[in-house]
Amino acid sequence: MELFEICFKFYFMSVVGILFSTLALSKNLTENISVEEVNPYSPKILCSLLPPEFIVCNEPLFAPDQANSTTSEFICPEQKEKKYRYENVSHVSVWCHVVDDSISCAGDRNFTKSGFPCVRYTGYCFITIFLQSVFLGCLGVDRFSLGLTGTAVGKLLTLGGVGVWWFVDIILLLTGNLGPVDNSNWCIYY
Repeated sequence: MELFEICFKFYFMSVVGILFSTLALSKNLTENISVEEVNPYSPKILCSLLPPEFIVCNEPLFAPDQANSTTSEFICPEQKEKKYRYENVSHVSVWCHVVDDSISCAGDRNFTKSGFPCVRYTGYCFITIFLQSVFLGCLGVDRFSLGLTGTAVGKLLTLGGVGVWWFVDIILLLTGNLGPVDNSNWCIYY
């Protein structure tokens, strides 16, 4: 009976090891990893499979001209309009690395991860700009904050277009047609 159990465990572990290796190779997870490092019986997992708490990834790169780039999978294309849904935004690959040397994992500690959305946050908060527009909009403070200096000076000199421009800017903010000059998204932290 013991011989049967030992043979069964060996067979089971061999099948699991083969399945793991096939899965890892089919998903291209073992690039630049030696055969000794990928051991299905080891407690080490691939560095690229670590949870997000243990890795740090670079921000996506934004460039106006994607056609001339040799690493186009790492550069976000220029977007003319803002897209707020995850499905509608372009996705790129970014370079990631393991947070600390004390974290033990198999494979290269610097790797690429795909599926990062091309969304830029530069610190513009919708609530702050909206409150500036409501209370100080006649002086153009909201447009100064957004980086629209030329129209902000005009709004300041006309005292918000005698109230009309002030009201129109509030409507434009609420409908999403007025935003930061660098075409970034609103900050999600308030």
